[in-house]
Amino acid sequence: MDFDNNEEALKFINRLLERLHLLEKEKNEKLNDERKIEIVIVQSGGQHVETIQTQIIETHPHSKGRDVDTFKGEGDTRSSYATSDTPTERIRHCIALLMEEKYGDALLFNQQNHWQAVYRILVDKGYCRDSDFDGFDTFIRTVMPEEVNKPYKKGSLKQISQTDFVRPFTEWRYDVETTKTRKPFDRMVVVARKFKEILEENGL
Repeated sequence: MDFDNNEEALKFINRLLERLHLLEKEKNEKLNDERKIEIVIVQSGGQHVETIQTQIIETHPHSKGRDVDTFKGEGDTRSSYATSDTPTERIRHCIALLMEEKYGDALLFNQQNHWQAVYRILVDKGYCRDSDFDGFDTFIRTVMPEEVNKPYKKGSLKQISQTDFVRPFTEWRYDVETTKTRKPFDRMVVVARKFKEILEENGL
């Protein structure tokens, strides 16, 4: 089934799940905790064009908590995530972690244009297409945490095309002719590198 946008797809999925619960209730059947619905989502974008992302959605209204893989020591939840989390949920978690990072005594992510670093890394990793600012705008709003240090604005993001950050992260080089001052450049590099590290620590 084709949908014009993600919002329509999510509405359909929600209606489907609600209907399934009603049917099970009418039949007076008990659902096993292991019972699941497999929903396959095909979405275009970057290296993930034509690839299939599968989301496993629990249908039991009282299903137990999901197993968690922890990549660091016990008690360290920085890089912990549920094995059945979707990439969207993990990316949202990673952005929230990025907002907590410090740069000296201050928060690392403290400028609106730091969303350019988030964009660059997500493009490099294939979750969004390069120069597709409308597509990124739609995507980032689906993974945006409830609280961020600086609000995201598409207009600010599009300014990346006039900077050195338009190139892949591995090709970022400070150029005195194109970048006025060094400190903002260095901070943007740290934001991008830290976000990349957080994503990889969380299996992305």
